[in-house]
Amino acid sequence: MKKMDEIMELLTEEINGFKKSIEKLEGLSNNLNEVKVKADTSKVEYYIKEHLRGQERIQSLNQRSIKEINQKLKRAKIIPKWLLVLFLSAIIMLSMVITYLSFKVVQNEKVMKTTQIEKAVIENQK
Repeated sequence: MKKMDEIMELLTEEINGFKKSIEKLEGLSNNLNEVKVKADTSKVEYYIKEHLRGQERIQSLNQRSIKEINQKLKRAKIIPKWLLVLFLSAIIMLSMVITYLSFKVVQNEKVMKTTQIEKAVIENQK
């Protein structure tokens, strides 16, 4: 019986210890329920705002570049300048050659007419 008493004492001590542990847990649980945790998102918001500012800067630079490219495309010519100069100089050279040759042909025709007239005069004199 002595052993039974000892075992009963141990069990009551264990039960009392268990009850105290449960009471402590309930108290801590109540404290946790009362404590409200606030999430601090200020740093995240700051980083997001910084990122958005950077993106806006990049976007404005891109828009400016696109506007410049569009303006250059509007001012661009289909024919390059050097080709235009070459074409015009070739046309000028050809017109000069044609004019010179026309002048020579006219002169040759005059010479031919005068020589024919002279031949006719010479033949008439014979």
